[in-house]
Amino acid sequence: MRDFFDQIVGRPEDDVGSAQPDAPTADQWLDFPGCMFVRGEFRADADGPVIAAAGLFISVAFDDHAGRGTRTRAASGERQMTAIAVREDSAVGRAARSGDRPAVGLALPRASIDELGLGDAFEALFRNNDAGTAVVSLTASPRIEAVAAEMFSPPVTGNAGQLLLSAHAAEIIVHALFSERGRIAVDPAADLQQMRLQSVKERMDADLAYPWSIDELARSAGLSRRSFNQKFQMAYGASAIDYLRAQRLDAARALLIHQRLSVTEAAYRVGYAHPANFATAFRRRFGHSPSRYQ
Repeated sequence: MRDFFDQIVGRPEDDVGSAQPDAPTADQWLDFPGCMFVRGEFRADADGPVIAAAGLFISVAFDDHAGRGTRTRAASGERQMTAIAVREDSAVGRAARSGDRPAVGLALPRASIDELGLGDAFEALFRNNDAGTAVVSLTASPRIEAVAAEMFSPPVTGNAGQLLLSAHAAEIIVHALFSERGRIAVDPAADLQQMRLQSVKERMDADLAYPWSIDELARSAGLSRRSFNQKFQMAYGASAIDYLRAQRLDAARALLIHQRLSVTEAAYRVGYAHPANFATAFRRRFGHSPSRYQ
């Protein structure tokens, strides 16, 4: 299994799994969960395709300072976590790019997937039974971003560092395989409106700091304000505003726990302009103040 990296690069001169500039250790094998880990992203040489072995290739981009204290709107459709599932050895010309953001990559061969008992979850990524590859794009949660950042620059080395990398790799793999199951099953040909609602929800999830309004969300869904509220409630069990508030507070709680931000920084990162309002909403949701995590 340790020769898996040789299998995916195809040729030594191909630029696959290159490390981020100035990052330590370009690549290493993790016996558990049985995957290749790189600081950077898996990518093919610009001059031509290479061979990707059957397995799961995951890239997680993260922002090491993530605009602390600012409220910026992410580009439409921006994703931070991409999983590419490959059923059979295939020629690959490129991979999803993280741009200038730091990233980590995991490559899990099919043999490791089966040994972990995750074969069914892997096959579920292929909505088309005849497809040779499948691409899953997700918004990385604050927890997954924190995990990726810690893998990029581990706080410990040696056996402890290896154990930490293995634990974090397993967590990312589980999220990549199972996060899709939380989505609404969408058949674009049969339910265009459901697809639009899903798109609106994903836009909110991708940029919690943006000051979303019901009118803007309804226009994006092609619905009136009243119809949008009703249909969103039916689809997700909460109004759009209640859903957005819950997502913001859940994300803020993760930021406080995993990234050790201050209460003010966490509030700004999820779209609260006034920390006092944030603290009140936080206490209502969780039963205690956000300062408990300081």
